[in-house]
Order: sequence, then C-alpha cells, then structure tokens
Amino acid sequence: MKPKRKELKNLLKKLAIEIKETKSKHKEVQRKQRGGGSDYEWSLHRKSYDYRHYHIAYSELRGKTRDQIEKPKEDNLPNEDIIASIKKEYFDEPETLCISA
Repeated sequence: MKPKRKELKNLLKKLAIEIKETKSKHKEVQRKQRGGGSDYEWSLHRKSYDYRHYHIAYSELRGKTRDQIEKPKEDNLPNEDIIASIKKEYFDEPETLCISA
C-alpha cells in the first residue's frame, strides 16, 4: 500500500476508535443526567463529520464510485471542498518503473 494512503487508513481507524469512545462517554453522561446534553455531544458530531469526509476521500482514492460509497439525501450532501482537499493531501503519485538497460 502506498505510504500516504496507509497514513489515511490509519487516521480513519483512529477516528473510528475515538468516535466509539466518545459515544460511550456521552451515553454515560446522559444516563447520569437523565437525558440532558453533554460536552461530548459536539465532539461526537465533529468527529463523525470528519470521519465521513475522510472515508469518502479514501474510498474514491481506492477507485470506488460515489454511489458505491454512500447515497445521501439532498439535504445531507457532503462538503465537496473538504473531500477535494483531503484527496489532494493524501494523493500518492503513481509509482513509475525504472528499467535500466
């Protein structure tokens, strides 16, 4: 696997773990407060938002089409500028073969 793409994959794994931990902490706080909001709510939303865009960029770099990745409703479209910047940051140049005679 190309180094930048592997770095992106590891970032996705890290974000997934952070989302699970934050979700768990948020639920625990909600139980104690009997439903009230918590400081974890915004953090969870932000991490999920970031994960979605990184996941779309990673999948497209691997050659998947947008229809294979997700089918969002019209009022829940991803931010294309964010996806483009992620793809630009993590794009690996194609490997060229050097054949010496």
